[in-house]
Amino acid sequence: MKIWKKVLIVMLAIILIGALGVGGFIYYKLKAIMPDTQIEAQVQKQYIEEVKTSSKKTLDFSPFEKYMGKISDERYKELEKLLLDSDVAQIQEGFENKVYSVEEVTCFYLKRIQKYDNKLNTIIELNPDSIEIARALDKELDKGNINGKLFGIPVLLKDNIGTKDKMHNTAGAKALENSKSDKDAFIVSKIRKSNGIILGKANLSEWANFMSFDSSNGYSALGGQTHNPYGKFDVGGSSSGSAASVAANLTPISVGSETAGSMIYPSSQNSVVGIKPSLGLLSRDRIIPIAEAQDTAGTIGKSVKDATILFNELVGYDINDVETEKAKEYENIDYTKFLEKDGLKGMKIGLVVDEGVVGRYRNEDKEILDKVVQDLKNLGAEVKEVELGDEAFNINYMNVLLHGYKNDVNQYLKNIGSNDIKTIEDVVKFNKEDLENRAAYGQGLIEMAQEKNFTDEEIKKEIENNRKVSGEAIDKVLKDNDIEVLLTLSNYISGVYAPAGYPAITVPAGYRESGEPLGITLVASKFEEEKLIKAAYSYEQGTKKRKEPDMIVE
Repeated sequence: MKIWKKVLIVMLAIILIGALGVGGFIYYKLKAIMPDTQIEAQVQKQYIEEVKTSSKKTLDFSPFEKYMGKISDERYKELEKLLLDSDVAQIQEGFENKVYSVEEVTCFYLKRIQKYDNKLNTIIELNPDSIEIARALDKELDKGNINGKLFGIPVLLKDNIGTKDKMHNTAGAKALENSKSDKDAFIVSKIRKSNGIILGKANLSEWANFMSFDSSNGYSALGGQTHNPYGKFDVGGSSSGSAASVAANLTPISVGSETAGSMIYPSSQNSVVGIKPSLGLLSRDRIIPIAEAQDTAGTIGKSVKDATILFNELVGYDINDVETEKAKEYENIDYTKFLEKDGLKGMKIGLVVDEGVVGRYRNEDKEILDKVVQDLKNLGAEVKEVELGDEAFNINYMNVLLHGYKNDVNQYLKNIGSNDIKTIEDVVKFNKEDLENRAAYGQGLIEMAQEKNFTDEEIKKEIENNRKVSGEAIDKVLKDNDIEVLLTLSNYISGVYAPAGYPAITVPAGYRESGEPLGITLVASKFEEEKLIKAAYSYEQGTKKRKEPDMIVE
């Protein structure tokens, strides 16, 4: 077989990891299904053959009813006009100018959730204390105290991020329906310190898409099937609820997580901005893992500015996550300073054109990308075609994920203490009691992880090799071509930047003729988020490609 054909096959597998989770990767690698057919299969699952089970939770609005009742239909429409076109900073200006209260803003988003989420399924659980938190902030507002960059701003968390409150932390799994974290995740404590309001928990591809060989993006037993607010398009995974909820204006900002494409792909599919940080900038403590070798939390907003504001608040060293030792050097950086409208002037960008990428383009990709390149040039950037090389696309990190899932999930369950489910072996047994409702797409990946036995030394060597190969491929092409960032579409090179632990950002680039959203993705060397923020913000402000969904969901 010719080398380019080998590369193409491997790249197919890599792309599918990011798009569908590793379960989809295995299934579709064997089937060798082409991109548009693969996407059609996902749409079929998500809309035509949508799975509905008795496990799905119903959102509880009873704690908020008396407060939500205060907002008349007329006032709701006023708030809609005031808030939907506002970014985080502008919402806070409204607080300062007494245009609305924190309570009103929180109630507004709860009312939108009540109105639309029964069709979208972006949220698994609401925080019953959210209004009380808002009312406490209003008291501070009355005193003239607006402390924190997230003051009064509702934030949704992917339901694998632990909170020490009345909410659960489930990864969408029926087995963890009653599971609670023993403490706030480190990044949650930072949101609270910044006076953000944890609005609730967002739906996700169950176990962050590490569950079955033939999964549906955005499906979990507890959350049901998340839908794309732009229409019957693949919602993406695994941070599907985090992305779709922001797109539908059910929350201003949200937090997701990524192992390989799980932030970038759903953000691209739902026309929002997603920041996947360098491994080590954001703590993973009390976040249900796949494999800590690649896992990171990330941020989502309708704009680069909003996603950056949230990211800026979450960066920091956590003694409970050794990977964040490096964050000590970056936690005092104000990343919002890199929101420069002319940030692309003189910037050198490399368009990745390896056969493994170009050969995976879907219909219309080339035409959209040609327009992107022209836009970048019009905004002052230099764009040249580059190749990462065959070796970058020959990385196989499946064993790392299998070993990580088995060990890291077991460690998480041990850390949180009291819980009926102690190990993933318990998860497997629990699901087998009612597979139809608890594991509708099976649990082949969980079972494989349970059965596989690798030594820590074997996996350590594999992690180090993957990081070396992928990281050096990115750094070499940047250096040899005298460029600052790489450019591609959606999650087409998530299989390269993810094992390297390098950062990526996706920004809306337009829509296919069908109306399906598509984003460009920029990748930089490790800890060079400032370059991505500069380039992404400049492109966003110079093109204004994003448009609101019409919210017609059948």
